Amino acid sequence: MNRRPELDILRGILLVLMTLTHLPTRLNTFSNQPFGFVSAAEGFVFLSAFLVGVVYANKIEAADPNVLWRSLWQRALKVYGYHVALLAFAFAVIGTLGMATHRPAIHNLLGFFHEDPFTALWSSLFLLYCPPLLDILPLYVVLLLLTPFILLGARKAGWTRILCLSGLVWLSAQLGLKRALYDLLVFIPVLPWPPLRIELSGAFDFFAWQFLWVLGVWLGVGRATAPEKREVVSPVLLSGALVVSVALLLMRYQVGIFSIDLDLYGALVDKWTLAPVRLVNFLAVALLASWLSPKVFRWLRPRVLEALGRASLPVFSVHLVLCLLSLALLNENEDPLADWEEVFVLVATFTVMLLVACRQAAALRNSQTP
Repeated sequence: MNRRPELDILRGILLVLMTLTHLPTRLNTFSNQPFGFVSAAEGFVFLSAFLVGVVYANKIEAADPNVLWRSLWQRALKVYGYHVALLAFAFAVIGTLGMATHRPAIHNLLGFFHEDPFTALWSSLFLLYCPPLLDILPLYVVLLLLTPFILLGARKAGWTRILCLSGLVWLSAQLGLKRALYDLLVFIPVLPWPPLRIELSGAFDFFAWQFLWVLGVWLGVGRATAPEKREVVSPVLLSGALVVSVALLLMRYQVGIFSIDLDLYGALVDKWTLAPVRLVNFLAVALLASWLSPKVFRWLRPRVLEALGRASLPVFSVHLVLCLLSLALLNENEDPLADWEEVFVLVATFTVMLLVACRQAAALRNSQTP
């Protein structure tokens, strides 16, 4: 597959938004869900799934399905390696720093590790304990491990059945599937289940977010196997997506008649369960972005964002390291950082991220040189 720079740039934009959201600066007020009830996480998961579908589409028909299994599981193992490295840094460096300085931001982040280090260590390696900020890579690992089942299942049963099954699981997630399974596992005394509260397993509900992944893989496979059949998006569909996106954007910022009681209707836009309104909002925004991005990037191609997107995994990982370190700057009262501190954190973070991206690009060029 030839690289599509607009997809790398989109990933770069999503990485910038995630970084601004995770850093303890006042900019996270604007970077968190800037396009309505849609965050960078939805775009990152969907785009990753789309690219997986594009890359592995032709391997579905391979005579030996072990090629597909081996390739995807090696990718999952690579992501898992990054996750373990981040855990080691968080527990060894950030955890120690939190205990030494009594910073409440760090204690809240790694509270369970401070309470029960041994259980936190082994359960985190099995992806049972996922501290805040360190819960998206475990989701990515499990989704990658699930992808061979999705692709081979689609080959045998068809995408319609796979999408319907995935949609039913998503619907069950809205009705509390995760809580029900957790209670069942805790109830069975013979299982070596750690004394974890359900919220310690990570904020993202896998049973909900798998639907977004399946949609992305399906669209990626369709694009790779029949690129010539790409249909022109209906003006009616684009108009509908625009209306939905604008309406939910105004609702997100509580503008005029679009103000709603989020305490009452918050479950419909919940991020962690990928609630119905949030899912609709994302699909509308994604449709507009897929139609608009090739046109924009035909004449505008920001190289910095493209470099960040090409090295998304190491850049994402180093941004988490820097975000964790920045929490140590918050004092005991968790007062906001001073202006100069915010500028320093932002400049230092994005400089290191860009250096990592450039190093990755140089390594890639050297590996391709005969």
